[in-house]
Amino acid sequence: MKQLEIEFEREPVERSTLSYNKRLENLTRCDLSFIGKNGRNSLHNVHSFPAKFPPQLPNIFIQELTKENDIVLDPMMGSCTTLIEALRLKRIAYGCDIDPLSILIAKAKLNSINVEKVFQTGKSVVNLAFKHFSDKKSKKEILNFFDEKTLNFVDYWFRKETQLELYTLVQQINKLEDEQTKNFLKLILSSIIVTKSGGVSLATDLAHTRPHIAKDKSPSSAFEDFNKKLSSLLKNYTPLENPIFKIFHSNAKAIPLETNSVDLIITSPPYANNAIDYLRAHKFSLVWFGYSLENISEVRNDFIGNNSFKGKTFLPLPIRCMTVINKVQEVDRQKGMALHSYYTEMFLVIREMYRVIKPKKAVVIVVASSVIKGVDTLTHECLSDIGKEIGFNLIGINQRQLDRDKRMMPTRWKRDQTSQIETRMHEEHVIIFQKT
Repeated sequence: MKQLEIEFEREPVERSTLSYNKRLENLTRCDLSFIGKNGRNSLHNVHSFPAKFPPQLPNIFIQELTKENDIVLDPMMGSCTTLIEALRLKRIAYGCDIDPLSILIAKAKLNSINVEKVFQTGKSVVNLAFKHFSDKKSKKEILNFFDEKTLNFVDYWFRKETQLELYTLVQQINKLEDEQTKNFLKLILSSIIVTKSGGVSLATDLAHTRPHIAKDKSPSSAFEDFNKKLSSLLKNYTPLENPIFKIFHSNAKAIPLETNSVDLIITSPPYANNAIDYLRAHKFSLVWFGYSLENISEVRNDFIGNNSFKGKTFLPLPIRCMTVINKVQEVDRQKGMALHSYYTEMFLVIREMYRVIKPKKAVVIVVASSVIKGVDTLTHECLSDIGKEIGFNLIGINQRQLDRDKRMMPTRWKRDQTSQIETRMHEEHVIIFQKT
């Protein structure tokens, strides 16, 4: 695909001299796939996270559509890809999320750390944890660390020896006084649990959010994995320079920012009808940080795209949205209602983005369609119609191919047309709106 006036391989230093609207138009036509390209900052690879977009994608939009000290917002920040790229380009980064793991990731990634201090503290944490590993006291304490339901989950997915290793590591990390060091070491601990292979748990395919038990699996020592991750990560750690950011533990349907206050929004919302269940994987680490399964279930109920619609209001939506919803309802009433709930919630989210973005500025939404009971949800078209109804000017929709070697999705290169999972997510769409 022709690169037009934008040269994506240049080191980002300043935006092009074209007019804002011309840059917007170019971004609807340029190749945004970035197949085989690597991010420039090691922070992007600290922790596995399903369906995160490549850092080059937000980088290009930030580079082309903002200037230094402009405010860039991701109201569903996930693993903070947009925020990291905004800070690298010396913008002010704002992020929102209700996923507790996303909040931890943000605190750990965005705050600069003293590498030597974190390294030495991490080594000390492992040594102290190892000393307590054989204590009878620790073996008794872990039984009271979880409620019954959460303990049953832990017993099912983690070997007893691994449980004690993780427990003693968490206890030593929690004793630290320096919050930045504590958060970074928590992130390292989480990263050895939530991995493609399931890390130190008995799960497989965990980072794809579809864990399966492997009773014959022999997880490595949590102490060893923690040490290895600590060393490898800090060896390549690239700190952010003087980052200015704000993180909000809030829902994207109620962004805690003033009207007309943001210069650019770049985000990727959850998939319809819980196609990717983030908390199914994230709970494997969250239970070690004090969250019960009940706590996590409550958070899931507030997730956009979850399958629960009890007590929710269904808004009238554009014709195309209602047509897709009705087609799904004809096959499966419950899934059709869940899809209606999803598009209703996305209406509220896009309305909030319209409120906080400055006039004439852009909102970029990266989405993939999904297939529900044989019906294509046409997510990019439906969200485009919703945006236009709210008042946005649709500049265009750019289709990009997914880099299957990098983007962790529950699907393979070769499609199996009999599988609902396999028939989606081989490409996604970049919707570009402009506030009138």
